[in-house]
Amino acid sequence: MSFSPTEPRLLPCWEAHVDIAPTQDHGPGPDGHRFVVPILGGRFAGRLAPETDAPRPFAGEILPGGFDLQRLRPDGRKELEAIYHMRTDAGDAIEVRNLVLIDYAADGSLAYARSRIFVSAPEGPCGWLNARVFVGTLEVVRPQEQVLIRAFLLA
Repeated sequence: MSFSPTEPRLLPCWEAHVDIAPTQDHGPGPDGHRFVVPILGGRFAGRLAPETDAPRPFAGEILPGGFDLQRLRPDGRKELEAIYHMRTDAGDAIEVRNLVLIDYAADGSLAYARSRIFVSAPEGPCGWLNARVFVGTLEVVRPQEQVLIRAFLLA
């Protein structure tokens, strides 16, 4: 089997430290047990257009008011849909929808936490984000307080 020289590669794009409120239990539903985690704020930093020869730094804040809908499936895995907004220090508002699949190890720790990240950005310096595919990782920094999301451009 041979692969094309254009096979995909991952380029780091941004990382976000997201402050969260404690998990709210919303009880069972048809697809599993439901939880909601309010997003309180945070900060992000990264590089715009990392696939170019001259990526530009960008940074900003995670705006409060977002949320993370979670479903604990009957098989023990968790699906998350986080919806929130980032505002760059230059004032650009970027909407993020992050779909995450989590699998746990036998000891309850995260064994796998990967995501597909959908971005909606205004035209201008951040407009290129609308024309690319992003994937990500999720790590718990402080349980019930902060998570770290890393976003990678699928180039």
